[in-house]
Amino acid sequence: VKTGECIKTFVGHESWINSVSFSPDGRYVISGSRDKTLKLWDVETGECIRTFVGHKDWVYSVSFSPDGRYVISGSDDETLKLWDVKTGECIRTFVGHKYGVLSVSFSPDGRYVISGSEDDTLKLWDVKTGECIRTFKGHKHIVTSVSFSSDGRYVISGSDDKTLKLWVLDWELEEKEPQDWDEEARP
Repeated sequence: VKTGECIKTFVGHESWINSVSFSPDGRYVISGSRDKTLKLWDVETGECIRTFVGHKDWVYSVSFSPDGRYVISGSDDETLKLWDVKTGECIRTFVGHKYGVLSVSFSPDGRYVISGSEDDTLKLWDVKTGECIRTFKGHKHIVTSVSFSSDGRYVISGSDDKTLKLWVLDWELEEKEPQDWDEEARP
């Protein structure tokens, strides 16, 4: 903060980079590009560890899962893809938007993903099944940004219609008693 100095430059994409995200442990960065790929970078060395190939058009948005094991991506090919960080394998493709997917975000527990699209909607997805649980309509133009609240009860969206919208998720969240938590368990 004192100097604002750039300490590292990551080079490897063949076109514009649209989205970046740190892994929860801060050791890695994922990037999504107009070259239709995602790249996993080692923060310390600046080296590209892995390239994720599978989207048929620009990658607009990328985000790590809360446990750091997965990445979700949204693309102009109208899909979201769930990737295994260790192998680079596409585990699941989420289909349902009518136009490009501009923004993606995991829920705090990693069980759900929210997406925002050029089709003016948000969609809530079950990560395990790939099923679209709900479509949110209300924006009058493309949805450019989405995010979960820290407790997973709300989603905020931003749009080219110059509005933010706060959406309540009306599900009953499973509240676990403190003794039921296993700190070593991962979703």
